[in-house]
Amino acid sequence: MIRDYCLKAKTALWPVIIICLFTGTLFGVDKDSDYHLIEAAYQSGQIGYEEKLVRQIGSIFDPQTSSTALTTATEPVIKSATGLMMAVKENWDNFSKDQQTYLSAYVGRPSMPYSYDSPGGYFKIHYNTVGSDAVPDQDDNFNSIPDIVERAGVYCDSAYSTFITHKGYLQPPLDDGNGGDDKYDIYFLAISAYGTTYPDFATDSAWNDFSSFMGIHRNFYGFPLNDDPEGDTIGAHKATCAHEYFHAVQLAYDNDFDNLWLMEACATRMEEVVFPEVNDNYNYQHYFFNDPETSLASNSGYHMYGTFNWPTYLEEKFDPMITKRTWEAIRYNSALDALDSAFAPYAVEVADIFADFTYWNYFTGSRAIPGRYYTSAADYNEIDIDISYPTLAHDSVVPINGPDGLACNYIRFEIDTAKGILELELDGSSIVQWAFSAVISDDLTDTVLSAPSQLGQPVVFYYPHIGDYQSVAAIPTVISRYQENNTYYLSSRVIPYGDANFDRVVNVGDAVYLISHIFKGGEEPVPIWETGDANCDGSINVGDAVTVINFVFKGGPEPCSSR
Repeated sequence: MIRDYCLKAKTALWPVIIICLFTGTLFGVDKDSDYHLIEAAYQSGQIGYEEKLVRQIGSIFDPQTSSTALTTATEPVIKSATGLMMAVKENWDNFSKDQQTYLSAYVGRPSMPYSYDSPGGYFKIHYNTVGSDAVPDQDDNFNSIPDIVERAGVYCDSAYSTFITHKGYLQPPLDDGNGGDDKYDIYFLAISAYGTTYPDFATDSAWNDFSSFMGIHRNFYGFPLNDDPEGDTIGAHKATCAHEYFHAVQLAYDNDFDNLWLMEACATRMEEVVFPEVNDNYNYQHYFFNDPETSLASNSGYHMYGTFNWPTYLEEKFDPMITKRTWEAIRYNSALDALDSAFAPYAVEVADIFADFTYWNYFTGSRAIPGRYYTSAADYNEIDIDISYPTLAHDSVVPINGPDGLACNYIRFEIDTAKGILELELDGSSIVQWAFSAVISDDLTDTVLSAPSQLGQPVVFYYPHIGDYQSVAAIPTVISRYQENNTYYLSSRVIPYGDANFDRVVNVGDAVYLISHIFKGGEEPVPIWETGDANCDGSINVGDAVTVINFVFKGGPEPCSSR
């Protein structure tokens, strides 16, 4: 896998590592790009929205002349410029005449001297052999077509076969012969991105679909590492063809910038569906896994690429066609409402299943369980733990980073020497709806507890014999769609064995309570019957009352001391 390659490189390829560090190739996805520094300048109020878009277009298509005090000297590639193109198209009338003139050089359809039809006949691939957009001239089969151009035809045909032929998605609308004919047009470009899909013009459908064309990087040199057995350059090329062509498919259903997070999540997922050997998407997973407190529906930064786990979860949990049903529904709905529509056969909504998604994300990396949760869970990153405690009992824990709507925290407790019944309580802000999950683990077993809250009411779990386990991960989750940085109080306590009346101490009252229950039909031990199992034999009987009496009055061993 990618991280295994990096470990090998540390021991055997130090010169390569040094070169990569200076050029940004090895860790390029973690560098601040001009694109994201410009975004930060906009968020801080230094520049306006239209100026932001203009500068970001320059950072991708003309980085040598776009650098300003806001930007860096070295420009790593970004994942996809499709969202930027959608924003420019949507806001075109808001740009000044000078800005429109500048943008027109980059957002219009390029003109190139050469073209090649893909083997399947679905794509026309345009390229240049000289100038800044020139593709590599390698031509191993001596047919006067650069190999990279022929590969693009094969890779895009594979994407077409997956999306259109086998899964039945809508084909991208025809472009009225622009580019030479009605084949889908792809252009090799010198850009600081894997690729981009350009919304071209609206069609006459009843929904907001758009024709489009694609631009992809001219050589894919120096891109982040991936697992493709044919090499990183070819892997990046495959991932781009799958990713950007799925954007073209998405535009056949809707052209709405507000849905960008779901567009990128699904397009990044489709890289793995079409080319499972590549795993370029793993380079971006940590942007989601490192910030689980950020909303699933956030359009910010690289987070939306990392959320490819969401459509992966839906397809593996429910069925492989649920993503297609979502895009069918998105023609007339927002992204989240479209998801609810896609779940209709299962009688659930996003809010009903989001907590389930959060603990799927816990069981990855070293915590993966073979045969459960994600198929590739062992190869995934591990989710960020907001707070980690070396002991179990803690009262009134508050988050470091409060979760947004459709987001969560992970709070981990080591069990140390604690014995008894675990009590976990989540008391969340009353302005949002919460769900609460807990993962209780040892070397062989993982148990998940999960429940939604009633608005404004705490959620409490009890779990017996907690000393038999090693750790507890509490997952407070906001299942409301909106509201940022929500707060809560989380408590982790241990009820001692023998505390049958739930007053948190073992005393004569527990012996009386047990005798009343056993001999007089009194109430069962609370809050769960295991609190009254003072000798831990798995049942409530006179032996438990005797154990408590011996402990309280005769200095005998603590309840369940031999466990």
